[in-house]
Amino acid sequence: MSGTPFETPVHGAAHGRLQRVVATLMVALVMIGLLRLLWTVPEASQGGSPWFIGSAVCALLVAYAFLMTSTTTLDATGIRQSGLLQRKVGWSETASARLGGFAFARLLRVRTRGGRRIAFAGATPELAAALARVVADQTPPQIRER
Repeated sequence: MSGTPFETPVHGAAHGRLQRVVATLMVALVMIGLLRLLWTVPEASQGGSPWFIGSAVCALLVAYAFLMTSTTTLDATGIRQSGLLQRKVGWSETASARLGGFAFARLLRVRTRGGRRIAFAGATPELAAALARVVADQTPPQIRER
């Protein structure tokens, strides 16, 4: 890939509004279900179950917080995405890239020179345009858009 320079970094939310709304609804439904289970089934609130349920709720809330706050940045050095798993690839390591995902949440699927595959999400219009620019700047064009 020809080094795709972004003199001005492009930065934005990795996950779109629809994804965050769906995640919020799912977390709310799980929490309501767990609370209802604890209130209606007396055995669920005795023994080791509360510890298991409590740790599962904590893990769910941590993953939810990372989804809500994750960001993607494209700059002169490469692409970075924060979140539960930190993803980073430099332009010199990038062998090919293709654009995919849905219209409300574009995904840049990058293949490194070492064969590793990494997906970067971009939800803002600026990020979607920057991801499309990365794919368009490839030489030779190894692009497939879905």
